[in-house]
Amino acid sequence: MALRKLGSGRRRARTGSILSSGIPQVCILMETSRAFGRNVIRGICNYAKANGPWNFTLQPGDFDQSLPPRNTWRLDGVIGRISTPELAREVRARNIPVVPLEPGPYSGDRWVSTNTQHVCAMAFEHLRDRGFNRFAFYGRHTYWGIDRRDAFSAIVGQAGFTCEIFSVDAGSKIPEQAQLAAWLAKLTKPIGLMAQDDLAAREVIDLCRVDGIAVPEEIAVIGVDDDELICSIASPTLSSIALNAERVGFEAAAVLDRLFHGKKPQEHVFVDPIGVTMRQSTDTLSIDDPLVAKSVRLIRAHAHEGLTVRDLVKQVLVSRRTLELKFLRSVGRGPHEEIQRVQLQHAKELLIGTDMKISSVARTSGFNYVEYMHRVFKQQLDQTPTEFRKANRPFAH
Repeated sequence: MALRKLGSGRRRARTGSILSSGIPQVCILMETSRAFGRNVIRGICNYAKANGPWNFTLQPGDFDQSLPPRNTWRLDGVIGRISTPELAREVRARNIPVVPLEPGPYSGDRWVSTNTQHVCAMAFEHLRDRGFNRFAFYGRHTYWGIDRRDAFSAIVGQAGFTCEIFSVDAGSKIPEQAQLAAWLAKLTKPIGLMAQDDLAAREVIDLCRVDGIAVPEEIAVIGVDDDELICSIASPTLSSIALNAERVGFEAAAVLDRLFHGKKPQEHVFVDPIGVTMRQSTDTLSIDDPLVAKSVRLIRAHAHEGLTVRDLVKQVLVSRRTLELKFLRSVGRGPHEEIQRVQLQHAKELLIGTDMKISSVARTSGFNYVEYMHRVFKQQLDQTPTEFRKANRPFAH
């Protein structure tokens, strides 16, 4: 959901402004060592370019962030990840507008965040679509890890399955990594595993390789962040949820701009993930019925060409009714719904990642007709394709 368009220009004469003077001085508390942090920063800068100018202070590095000394920088606002009680106290002591982007020790309002429910639902659906009916979650004791663990396990439970969760024994003399390896070995397989982020997912893949556990055949692994470097150096390469981090940064900057002028946002902005980038770590089908497995492969390969259930029936040489019953037993939905789901995901990726015309998106994703794609978007997302694009592009246009 996008915020309303905010005014631009310099702020010296704005009525109601709480800026000390001149160009806003903004501290960004985001790690530059991760793709998510860098993309959030990029989104903040995109907003400032369109509505600024703003001046920034930024501390390169990892999660260990701090504010600049009072006698070095005059600060008008803060955006970012406030991950320690000490930093939270320091931020509160400055008595300036703050836009925190993650759950944590800072007690102020959070107006912008990634949509954790949608992230975890996307991970579950991706694993379920590969035929898995056993699920697990691995995360460290971080704020976002706990958030995603709780959401993923709840989604799995609501679907009628159980979720195995790794829990470190802090009192044990066995190192945490050895505890994780033992837990992975004991999991009933095949199983689909969500990790809290790409680094945690890569840790799982590395341990599986060392211990002879086949990925993705025995444990299919999906991470979060779609950090291309981390995902590509994993062996096998890592599937991951691509977050719309640029949009998070843009919306956070828009909120801060409102706070500069004494206007609190009226609602929270949840930024949806872009989609799943599938790589080798989930490139499998854990579907017992060979006919359904063949059909699913055909759908994924040809749905964008306008594949229909009639085409599918001709390929697999069974009646439509038989195919529908087998699909319902194996994947929980019919072949028509599966074709439509794959087409919808393709259309969403094109709407977010390209400037293609709506009519071209409909043809390229397999809907063929704009009217049909429009109807599916309204039914599934309660948005038109144009509304979806506007709400989910990395930054507003």
